[in-house]
Amino acid sequence: MITTRRKTFACPVDVTLSLIHGKWKPMILWLLSTRHRRFSDFQAAMPQVAHKVLSQQLRQLEADGLICRGVRDAHAQRVDYRLTGFGRSLRPALNALATWGKDHHRALGAEYGVPVAEID
Repeated sequence: MITTRRKTFACPVDVTLSLIHGKWKPMILWLLSTRHRRFSDFQAAMPQVAHKVLSQQLRQLEADGLICRGVRDAHAQRVDYRLTGFGRSLRPALNALATWGKDHHRALGAEYGVPVAEID
């Protein structure tokens, strides 16, 4: 079940942004769009994010039903994160954002370190 914090929104874009707002959530979702990830995978891909902030963002995405947390090995505490079906439904929106960024990053004076590819 989705646990959005508000129930009244200004427009449809506001609904989407209420779930993916924040500096790190879109990148977390983008990284999960290709495969399951462990906490250390996120830390390696986003070295600027603090451990506490990453934990909070993952918990919020899980509470909102966009990702799920699975324990692969109870003895070794191997936990991974994956998109839920609801989270996968954001793929077209993430692809549109990535395409826009790819098309306009130079005009904004921005660079990105990894080639932007569409999510299958």
